[in-house]
Amino acid sequence: MKLALPLLFTLVSFSWAAAQQTKYLGAGSCASSNCHGATSAAPEQARRTLGNEFATWSVSDKHSRAYKALGDPRARRMGEILKIADVAADKRCTVCHVVGSPEKTRSDGVACEACHGPSEQWLGTHTQPNSHADSLAKGMTDTKNLMVRAQTCLGCHLGSGDKVVDHELIAAGHPDLAFELDTFAWAQPTHHREPKPSPGNTLPRVRVWAVGQAAALGEGMQLLAAHATSKWPEFSDLECYQCHHDLRVDSWRIQRGYPGRTPGSLQVNQARYEVFHELVVQAAPDQREGLESSMSVLTEAVSRRPCDGPAVAEAARRIAKVAGALAARFDKQDFDAAAARNILKAIAANIQRIAGSGVHSAEQATMSLDSLTAAYEPGQQSVQDSLTALYNYLEHPSTYQPGEFATLFRKAAGSAQ
Repeated sequence: MKLALPLLFTLVSFSWAAAQQTKYLGAGSCASSNCHGATSAAPEQARRTLGNEFATWSVSDKHSRAYKALGDPRARRMGEILKIADVAADKRCTVCHVVGSPEKTRSDGVACEACHGPSEQWLGTHTQPNSHADSLAKGMTDTKNLMVRAQTCLGCHLGSGDKVVDHELIAAGHPDLAFELDTFAWAQPTHHREPKPSPGNTLPRVRVWAVGQAAALGEGMQLLAAHATSKWPEFSDLECYQCHHDLRVDSWRIQRGYPGRTPGSLQVNQARYEVFHELVVQAAPDQREGLESSMSVLTEAVSRRPCDGPAVAEAARRIAKVAGALAARFDKQDFDAAAARNILKAIAANIQRIAGSGVHSAEQATMSLDSLTAAYEPGQQSVQDSLTALYNYLEHPSTYQPGEFATLFRKAAGSAQ
């Protein structure tokens, strides 16, 4: 299926270009009780949208507190380290922490238009019947399109263009960026009507997860390619704990060894690859060889030719192209309960290898377990308890042990079978 990366870039570029010609009006423009400011959700038969989206965002959504986070002691200390006089005004911080809010309402943080697009030209007409295409032409972001939705989220939750959380920012204290589209959407909390199962889309949440996995790998590789041609090596693209770990005799890295590479050589962060690999093996086996070959070229370039930025960039773009094609494919592919279980079984069967890639890969495996089980075993208490144990374990990356994590993961996955 050749509906590949260029389509995604065309859609995103179009949305971005439109955004430059229109302005943010602010969350208050959505707050009318007749629009999105109701105190409770409307029945589905009464209206297409929930109607209480503004209340959900302002009360429960962490995005609304993104600007306030810039006033926390941690953010102020980061500013001191980075020689930033005012983190609440510096573009390096506000480009994500106040996106969607005009200057006069910066305190709203990440507001409605961050995801839905600057509304100056479409706010007044988007409530009209059959106006969606017109709204898109005027700058609305097509969040119904899963690839566009994923790329929009990843713009801040991974980085793109001038939205960058690099090694310098992380070293100063910024949390590292981990993201999984379906898990984050449900934690947001969700403020839109979820699509119902339908022929060809048996488990919509699994499709969201699959497209999100592909988009995250593709966008991550595009970011890596950009870094490789401008500021290479950029250590935020590499596996953090290959350096940030102790050298005890019983260190799991020493016990594991360094198969396929020289000890101490650079290792690309494979968190967005390891779980995705199992998805491809199960749902697109004809693409497995190409994906593995492309990743091998990249890992060898990073490990054996770490100063050759152009070679790293070329290898990363090759993976991005593969991931883009797979995102388009998964956006049309049906995932039923059997398919979801098979994917989860494959992840569980290979969890020791995944865990051995580091704590970031373990995070992706945990969020994927959460997403997949919620799709076909919603609300199962034993699964939720096991997931809580996994999330709690990952709160302490400095004490991470792949074997311990793999044991916890197998227990959680087993309770969902």
